[in-house]
Amino acid sequence: MDTVKINHKSKNLELVSKLMNSVATKYDCSVKYHDESGTIQFTGDESYKPYIAQETMGIFSRKR
Repeated sequence: MDTVKINHKSKNLELVSKLMNSVATKYDCSVKYHDESGTIQFTGDESYKPYIAQETMGIFSRKR
């Protein structure tokens, strides 16, 4: 997914894709991680990508 730049320090791309998929379902879209290729596949309305990315990144910046 081109919208989100991911730093691969921790190699948690699969975890991030699952979080993104949780947000994407709200927009009737999906985000799936493909282990063989190490890529994320987005399915749905392309116009929702920025919103899904923004909400997912917001999960990491929420104050507790």
